[in-house]
Amino acid sequence: MSEWLAGLGTAAAGRFSVTPKLDGCAIALEYRLGLLTAAWTRSGADAMHLLPLVDTVPPTLNAPISVQIRGELYGLDGRQSTPAASLRRKVPSGEGLVFAAFEVMQSAADHATQLLALERWGLPIPPYLLCGAPQLAHHHRSWLQGQLWSELPTDGLVVQLDDGQQRRRLGVTTVAPRYALALKR
Repeated sequence: MSEWLAGLGTAAAGRFSVTPKLDGCAIALEYRLGLLTAAWTRSGADAMHLLPLVDTVPPTLNAPISVQIRGELYGLDGRQSTPAASLRRKVPSGEGLVFAAFEVMQSAADHATQLLALERWGLPIPPYLLCGAPQLAHHHRSWLQGQLWSELPTDGLVVQLDDGQQRRRLGVTTVAPRYALALKR
């Protein structure tokens, strides 16, 4: 983590958001004028046959906006294979699946502002903490000891710079955003 923080330069003095790294399947949703019109997996596979059946995916937002949203589909049973198996079924069922939204795609807003907007629009979001760099190691230790978000199927924490301008400045690689880091065991 110290190498990553050093690579952030002066941005490391800012605020960070910490969320559980939910162990499931990455999903993107598209809403047009507030109506769910598309859903797809990280690989680009269509997921509209399943996502409308998941209780935590609202068919309409609380605002007539057009937006693309990233999130995670995970199983209440805690197994990573559950959402993937549900996506492959010929007769899909949303039973036992939960969706949590964590990003407004192409947004320049701070991460905490994005999470609040997602929640205001009626989407479930993961729990999150806001802190400075000195607290990050403490939160990671708390997660490792089962004291932080142990009720959720997680395989780590996601630490992100909160500041939207700094996030845009740092950009992304072909693999991951430079402003975010996954902390695992």
